[in-house]
Amino acid sequence: MNIGDVSKLIKKDFPSISISRIRFLEKEGLIKPKRSKGGTRNFSEKDILKIKKVLDLQENQYYTLKAIKNNPQLLLGKAEKSKITIDSYSKHEALKKSGLKEEDFDELIDYKYESNKDIYSQEDVDRFSALAHLFSVGLGVKNLSVLKSMSERGVGFFESFFKFTDSNTEELKLSVEKFSEIIGSYILKDL
Repeated sequence: MNIGDVSKLIKKDFPSISISRIRFLEKEGLIKPKRSKGGTRNFSEKDILKIKKVLDLQENQYYTLKAIKNNPQLLLGKAEKSKITIDSYSKHEALKKSGLKEEDFDELIDYKYESNKDIYSQEDVDRFSALAHLFSVGLGVKNLSVLKSMSERGVGFFESFFKFTDSNTEELKLSVEKFSEIIGSYILKDL
């Protein structure tokens, strides 16, 4: 099947598809259609399914093209969400992935809990997801002063008792995770 026919076929499920987007996916190495002696692309059913999978991952599951390229197991449908490596997100991608509303994010910036950046990390997305959940159950940005105070005290606590360096950030992450579990268990203890 030629590129024009493929575009028309896929457009039924993914209206955003275009011939140039298919060429871009090929350029990025995500698809490799066979070529005729004259150089015309000849797409197989497997190529078409792969294009649809990439589009589904991008448009319905909000993975970046970079994440899809870095995690080929996504295309095979064998990836566990917790094992997906995504190095960076745009603001739009981070908010969409986390479920945090843009107006809530803007309010977080106004109160200086967050700042605008060009690139957001997975930790940012995880924090945004937690904030989105708390906002959905009634907490407001104005209520975050207690959490910020706890966080600042926690940093001081860790700095005074533990000597973490850049080389042992995994140990720091684990310590923070365990500290969070303890705080959470005390909050839930008497409920």
